[in-house]
Amino acid sequence: MFPVQPCTTRIILVCMCSIAASQTYNDLHKDNDRNKPIAQQSGNITPGPETASNALPIYPRYEGDGEAKDKQLFVSPSFDQNDASQGPHAPSVEPNVLAGMFQSVLHNPQLSPMLMTVLGNQQGDGMQSVLKTIISKGSGGQGSPLLSMLEEVLSTLQYFLSPEGLQSEDRCTADVSAYLQGVGQGHMWALQMLDASGKPGRSILQGATKFFGNYDECLGVSHTLTNESTGQRRVIKGGYCHFKFTLPTAVTNVTNGDEPLPIDPFHNYIQWDLCLPNSCNDSQVTKAASRLPLNVTGSSLMSAYFAKITDWTEDPSAVATVVVLCFIVALSLVGTLYDVISAEVASYRRKRFNDNADGDSESEACAYNNDVFVKDDDGLQEKTVNNTTERPGLQRLENQERKHQREGFGRQLLLSFSVSRNTEKILSTRTGDGNLGCIHGIRVLSMAWVILGHAVSWDGLMSYENVTVYADWTRRFTMQFIINASLAVDTFFLLSGCLLTFLFLRECDKSVRGKPTAKQMIIYYIHRWWRLTPVYMIIIMVYAGLLDHLIDGPMAESKALIDKDHCRDNWWANMLYINNLYKIDEMCLPASWFLANDMQFYVVAPLALLPLAFGFAKIGYCVMSGFIAIHMISYGYLEWQTGGSSLLLNGRDFMDKVYRLPWCRVGVFAIGMLLGVLLHRTKCKLKIRRYLLVLGWLVFLAIGLLCCYISYDHMREADRQWGANSRIVYQTLSRPGWSLFVAWIILVCCTRNGGVVNSILSWSAWIPLGRLTYGAYLIHTVVLSYTSCSVRSLRYADVVFVSYHYIGTFAVSYALSFITCVLVESPCLGLEKVVLTRLRLKK
Repeated sequence: MFPVQPCTTRIILVCMCSIAASQTYNDLHKDNDRNKPIAQQSGNITPGPETASNALPIYPRYEGDGEAKDKQLFVSPSFDQNDASQGPHAPSVEPNVLAGMFQSVLHNPQLSPMLMTVLGNQQGDGMQSVLKTIISKGSGGQGSPLLSMLEEVLSTLQYFLSPEGLQSEDRCTADVSAYLQGVGQGHMWALQMLDASGKPGRSILQGATKFFGNYDECLGVSHTLTNESTGQRRVIKGGYCHFKFTLPTAVTNVTNGDEPLPIDPFHNYIQWDLCLPNSCNDSQVTKAASRLPLNVTGSSLMSAYFAKITDWTEDPSAVATVVVLCFIVALSLVGTLYDVISAEVASYRRKRFNDNADGDSESEACAYNNDVFVKDDDGLQEKTVNNTTERPGLQRLENQERKHQREGFGRQLLLSFSVSRNTEKILSTRTGDGNLGCIHGIRVLSMAWVILGHAVSWDGLMSYENVTVYADWTRRFTMQFIINASLAVDTFFLLSGCLLTFLFLRECDKSVRGKPTAKQMIIYYIHRWWRLTPVYMIIIMVYAGLLDHLIDGPMAESKALIDKDHCRDNWWANMLYINNLYKIDEMCLPASWFLANDMQFYVVAPLALLPLAFGFAKIGYCVMSGFIAIHMISYGYLEWQTGGSSLLLNGRDFMDKVYRLPWCRVGVFAIGMLLGVLLHRTKCKLKIRRYLLVLGWLVFLAIGLLCCYISYDHMREADRQWGANSRIVYQTLSRPGWSLFVAWIILVCCTRNGGVVNSILSWSAWIPLGRLTYGAYLIHTVVLSYTSCSVRSLRYADVVFVSYHYIGTFAVSYALSFITCVLVESPCLGLEKVVLTRLRLKK
């Protein structure tokens, strides 16, 4: 029996089946017939000496001189004439004769010298040198590896196309044999597997080195084979298999010029996906692919594995995630029903009381109604007590305390989960005291900028077809706005510092002592942690537990990029907000580094806030100046250590050693704190002379445009790129410079000097969207991970596609943020309010 080889060349066989070689076969057939004895030319084949490679039985071809006397062709024993799914039983070429003809050519000692002669006559040292190496350079000085590999393929082909291969005890070998025989005989199920296998396509020179197949067609293949001799049945199902090979340097340098071939610089490998029987496993296909003579071409096998089909019901993390989400939805339903029913009951009682009351009782009813309609301090509308508009102050606090005394603690907890109340709060355009109107517009526009930058580059361009063309966009002037989208993150640091300082000092002024107490400082930290953490943990739970089961497709195995395993191991680091310092290379939810920095800034901010509150303003200013100095020095020094790195140059070191570290971002937060102090001292009333206003706009607008667009001078031409020193200066100064530009906008808008800019940024429609910004920041990365890993084919990037991709990501992120805010964020804030109010009443 022919020795069973462990899937060595099965991958090559599938690839060969996808190539139309009919003309080549005809030419070789003619040449072979001229060299055969007359008996063999007429169809009576006489087998030669039996060896390990030709010991298989020879099946008869047509007999006679042109008229077929016996048309008994090679047919698989499992073929069922009545099975329509196998397709028509079309006649096929005798496989052993075809293999024998190829072997005759390969055994010809003049073949290799002839090919070398032909290649030697060609001009240039590009692809010819690669082919010469493959043909002439053998392993260990032996013969041509290419010819040896082809001979091995043909020998294995003989085995797989024989009854012995079909009846092999190895299930993988038997299924591959049935697959190949089914292709030759035109069985529909086998042709579907062949059709679902990836094939080299267009745009390879532009970076399309991933040859995807039809994922859904492959997994949809299911065919039952029956062994006629034993009556046993087995089912062959399609399995989607990935093969990744390193890209040979000889191929990238195939052009004769000095510039290498413009292959994808981000993912410099070849991925070839094939549809194989799922009875094979990862170790078999890996062993098979590793036996290919790839070392001759300078390539090597990176990995070979089947796409995994997961069931969320078998994953405890996914089950726990679904249970928690269902519990949250159930609480919201209960809270909403309780809110609706209690409101209807209260309305019915008021109506019945008013209908039956006399003159005196009507007065009591009016008083009762006025008291009932007093809203809580959610900022939704003005308080109306005794038919007069109440301004914020002591009277409002007393009415709120009386209301909470009337309502039970359980009722308040349930109403915190009311969807109708939470929706009303989110969509309301009313704001509380101390509102800085322009903040909402700046917050939403900055988030739109962040989403734009991530939508363009989130998956590292691995799912795009025209990668090199897409990368060339970075040389455009207009693209600098997207390349420098990370400046929007500094805007959020500025806003955090400004709002924290302004509101902290304002609350200190309202307190009886005029200074914060120890209990207030404890609440300061608890409130911030509770404000961020519940939504944060829910997103991480969905990200690590459920998203893995929602993604499928040829890119699904790339979901290792979403770091679900890191989330399962290091989620506690995110909950403690130290994930930007602890195992930074194993960070859960990569975009969460911002939250860690922001929380750490809140922790150290009292070093400056407390001196300001206790009257030691100079100490507070010195601390804030120290934060700025730490930022500038550490950023510049670390940039010098990494050689002037950036997001596009040595991006990994830049992210881990510079970009995410808190001491490299605290300066922008300190600038925001200084802005908050200025707004508090002036009480948002600052008259700026017109010429100073114009001069300020010119100066700070120039600074902002330089920070955003000066990188065009570095990107537009390869031979004019900046040196390391220039890059260090730009990276060190651009973020503080941009924060000064945004600080100027906030200052003039909040002091009523902003004009039309203030009208745009203070538009009331920004307020609801501003409340959803935090959730959108967390959710948009999950949306991008899902969309990039669920694609079925490479995407061609142009302006229209990128625009739709961005708009869709923005809309879906904010829609999901609204749902998250209604079900999680707003109820958690309501619970905090109930507990703190209860503690105050007990006091």
